[in-house]
Amino acid sequence: MTLLFKILATSALLLPAGLTWGNQTTDLSPILSEASLPFTLQIDVADISLPTGIQSFVSATRKGKWLFFAGRANGLHGFSNVGNNFPPALQNTTAYVIDPVTGKSWSKSLNDGGLSQAEIDSLSVTASQFFQKGKMLYVVGGYGINTETGEMETKSTLTAIQVDKMMKWVMNDGTSSVKSAIRQVSDPLLQVTGGELFQANDHQPMLLMVGQNFTGLYTTSSNGKYTMQIRPFYLCEGEKELGILAKPSTTIHSDYRRRDLNIVPVIKNNEFAYEIFGGVFTLDTGVWTVPITVFPDGSSTEPDPISPDTFKQGMNHYNCPNFGLYSGQSKEMFAVLPGGISFGYFSGGVFTTDFEIPFTNQITTIKIDQENKYTQHLMNNEYPVIASTGSNPGNQLLFGAEAVFIPKDGIPLYGNSVIQLDALPKTPTVIGYIVGGIMSTLQNTNFITDSTASPYVFTVTLIPKEPVLP
Repeated sequence: MTLLFKILATSALLLPAGLTWGNQTTDLSPILSEASLPFTLQIDVADISLPTGIQSFVSATRKGKWLFFAGRANGLHGFSNVGNNFPPALQNTTAYVIDPVTGKSWSKSLNDGGLSQAEIDSLSVTASQFFQKGKMLYVVGGYGINTETGEMETKSTLTAIQVDKMMKWVMNDGTSSVKSAIRQVSDPLLQVTGGELFQANDHQPMLLMVGQNFTGLYTTSSNGKYTMQIRPFYLCEGEKELGILAKPSTTIHSDYRRRDLNIVPVIKNNEFAYEIFGGVFTLDTGVWTVPITVFPDGSSTEPDPISPDTFKQGMNHYNCPNFGLYSGQSKEMFAVLPGGISFGYFSGGVFTTDFEIPFTNQITTIKIDQENKYTQHLMNNEYPVIASTGSNPGNQLLFGAEAVFIPKDGIPLYGNSVIQLDALPKTPTVIGYIVGGIMSTLQNTNFITDSTASPYVFTVTLIPKEPVLP
């Protein structure tokens, strides 16, 4: 069942009473065109691809190469009330290194790395939280099998990984074990999946943002225990051991009951922060529409959802390969959300909503101006048209869900990985790549075979526009 709305330029998109499907708000902010943005985007199939499809995985970069591991080798999980909808056999236990310039790839099984089974289990989870700081990669939690007990669980482990060492092991430099590249620590604070992990700098805590602790088999009626908070902690790193020093966790907020979402590093009037966009699910299985701003110390704020002046996100609510751009000249922030899964989308130029939250190839950019006003803009271009050759042959493939964005090596970045918009060339420039994720043959799938893990790599080209004169 769908509802149709025309694009409204100045007023909210009102959802009729009784047909809001449990969303956080009963209205949405208007979806504007990209006309007022200083750039447009183009997405193309890259000259390289992954050796196999993976989604919900961990990624890192080092010296121009990419490292991937964990995640899953299948598409959207099942919804059966019988059996395991996240079969352990499809957990990704292979680590990959990709050279995006030459297209060369290397791979090695975690089972050949001298790791214990518990370590392998913790490094082959889905929807973990991860954050890279220089040569170190930190991976927290995630959902997967406990081989010893045979039960599915959310891990309570933080793994610190020396990216160089792990890459060398994958690339067969003669190192027989990857064990020397990792250290681990466990703490109940870390038992989270479907959130995000960030740290602004060495003087600020690591922030484990929202997500849930899901235990046991996933079914259509099951729920994890949502954290509903931002969890700040310091990581004490010794030469061989790790420790967790937790700060008092921030207040639990019912509106922070979110997972599988986009949390984008942002800059507001030259200050670093993080913006929590969208996410699922409300208590009535709807989407979240009001963004939350998180500051480097773990404090946060959410505008009043009832206020008519509050921005309410209408599209791209689920995790997709997000990235941010900031102009220091105009003090405008742009958060780009390419595809994924969305409550709202456009069909024939008409805004449409769907309670099943379908897959989409459409891209929006959320602009935050220097007065902290938010607007959402539909980009003119989307993912390229690629027809399915497998399930539902001929159907256009839909990309973005659980994929990652990787900035191109050499693209100017701020300290929080936001792209320096003013420093980019005034000509079309490839700014990064979209890698992996779920590719679906239908907006709303019926069978687990309707989607698979994507092996595609896409280039993202930013095309500057001529300034609009007043």
